Amino acid sequence: MNFDEMVREILERTKLDHDELMARIKQKQDELAGFVTPEGAAIIVGRELGVELVKKELEVRQLRIEDLCPGMSNVDIVGRVVRVYEPRSFQRVDGSQGRVASLLLEDSTGRVRLVLWNEDVEPIERGEVQKGMALQVKGAFVRKGLDQQPELNLGSRGSLVLNPDDPRVAELPPIKEVKVRVADLSPGMGDVDLVGRVVATTEPRAFERPDGSLGKVSTIVLMDSTGRARVSLWDEKAEVAKSLRRGDMVKLENAYVRLGPKGKPELHLGWRGRLLLNPPGAEAEALPEVEERLLKVEEIEADMPSLDFAAKLRRKFPPHEFKRDDGSLGKVMSATLADETGIIRASFWDGMVELAESLSPGDVLLVRGAYTRPGLAGRPEVHVGATARVEVNPPGLSVGDFEPSKLKVGELEPGMDGLEVVARVIEVSPPREFKRADGSKGLVATLTLGDETGTVRASLWHEQAEHAGRVKVGDVVRLVNCYTTLGLFGQPELQLGRQGALEVNPPIAEQLPPADVLEMVKAEPKRVAIASLQKEGARAEVRGTIVRVFHRRPIFDICPSCGRSLGSVDTSLMCEECGKVVTPEHRPVLSFVLDDGTGNIRAVLFGRVAEKLLGMDAKEVFERFRAARDLEEFYADLKLVGREVILTGVTRHDKYFDQLELRASDVQLPDARREARALLEGIKA
Repeated sequence: MNFDEMVREILERTKLDHDELMARIKQKQDELAGFVTPEGAAIIVGRELGVELVKKELEVRQLRIEDLCPGMSNVDIVGRVVRVYEPRSFQRVDGSQGRVASLLLEDSTGRVRLVLWNEDVEPIERGEVQKGMALQVKGAFVRKGLDQQPELNLGSRGSLVLNPDDPRVAELPPIKEVKVRVADLSPGMGDVDLVGRVVATTEPRAFERPDGSLGKVSTIVLMDSTGRARVSLWDEKAEVAKSLRRGDMVKLENAYVRLGPKGKPELHLGWRGRLLLNPPGAEAEALPEVEERLLKVEEIEADMPSLDFAAKLRRKFPPHEFKRDDGSLGKVMSATLADETGIIRASFWDGMVELAESLSPGDVLLVRGAYTRPGLAGRPEVHVGATARVEVNPPGLSVGDFEPSKLKVGELEPGMDGLEVVARVIEVSPPREFKRADGSKGLVATLTLGDETGTVRASLWHEQAEHAGRVKVGDVVRLVNCYTTLGLFGQPELQLGRQGALEVNPPIAEQLPPADVLEMVKAEPKRVAIASLQKEGARAEVRGTIVRVFHRRPIFDICPSCGRSLGSVDTSLMCEECGKVVTPEHRPVLSFVLDDGTGNIRAVLFGRVAEKLLGMDAKEVFERFRAARDLEEFYADLKLVGREVILTGVTRHDKYFDQLELRASDVQLPDARREARALLEGIKA
């Protein structure tokens, strides 16, 4: 008899209905921990009801993945490896270290996750377990996984057999491997496997997460026959970049894809991912060799230990001397370089300064053996030191001209350069004279501009300010070769200097909203729960408690004349826009985690907003910072943790560390009357 025949026999000889009988059979299977087939359970239930069903010897078959139920033990099963997840360390209750890894197995009936512990992890660490191979699991037990599905675990009495000599192997379906190429990548893809050659690597860099834990990330660039892709290696994977060399073949497994800061799909390899060096197979052998191509500016990453590139000199700035920690004198000169893909800042050090001084705008530079470091907002800066080699206008080498990047107002962030922005004028402030630190006079005019994505303040400097008289509310303006700085309240501000151009009412393809409509964009935002903040560009008010403060340098420097953020510590007195050494103006900056019970978010407060929360001006913050023994003492004295605040701001996606943060434009302490009125209005509504 088959199972259906058994069910019909019992129903005919008893008074049970179909649903009740099936429930009894299922209950009997559960009582026996899944060790009997449905046919066996039906025989036992029939016997209990006085119905004898055994008419032939029961068929005994070996377990398949679909047969697995939580509670089974001493399981012997064969499957094909579909996914291999890298081992991770964890700390036991007694303080000792343990290791855990997992595999995804498949047979003709389904898939199951296999978890390996401690010594059983070693075959994965040695690279012996490969995707696509057959695997026999002996002595395992089954429990319910985090996804509520059966999960195999290999305990102390279990064992693995790689490529077993077992008849069940012949029944395993071939692995359905989807070959992904660089050209196929799109945001949202997961469990991506890709084979490529290493084009470039960066050093690992550390960062602090909102929960206080430390993380690491490094970057590699991979290429295949269809293109190049940026890959971020996170945490334990970050150190792998140190051992990789240009031209190495690697295979990524279990990567995922997100949209990168340059608008292109990028791969990420986290704890579930795997990187295999020099993988076997025809796919790896078919990879093209890495051509000796110079990097483009847009391909340059921060923390590259060595790079070769070509670019045109865009601007250069006067050199200046500085004193090192050991008392010796050094010399540095800054410049901006560009090709058709972007602009980058470069610093020429010591012996290279003389060469940099001889350069003229438009000169083509072939730079070999330079290195990079993160600069403003984490953007890469090139450093040309003693080990670098520079050729000026080498024969046969040409570099494309840079075209300004066209951005909407809502896409602006502090520290951007070489921009083109088209927007409508909402407000106009006439030119005014100001006195610089050296006593000379300057001219500046301000505009408030807007488009459908937001509003921004724009400052016109020097000769550009004289053009403000022909601009009126409602006009459309195009600012070319402008740059952004950080405003007093943490918002980006546009700056148009000598290198830029202003066009009034140029022909444009898109229709901008009227000025009175754009004025409404500045209306006060509504109070929301932090958990609802999921997208970039949301303007909102949140109320919460400061639960953690990041111990970062609480001061940044700007030029007192033009507002441009100054560079790294070694060149902090050089203003690129003014082209001279200036006495920096200090601005405070705070970064903390705000929690309202529904969720938490990293908040950043700049300038006047930070001063308002601290109840002190920038000078006092700077003096306290200098007087403190260390950052821990400085932040402890501020007594910020535990304070409840109301922040108004805009959400921004920190693309460098892949997190959403709130950049505050105002801060308030909760007022009982105001909060009560808001609650009553909500109840009435």
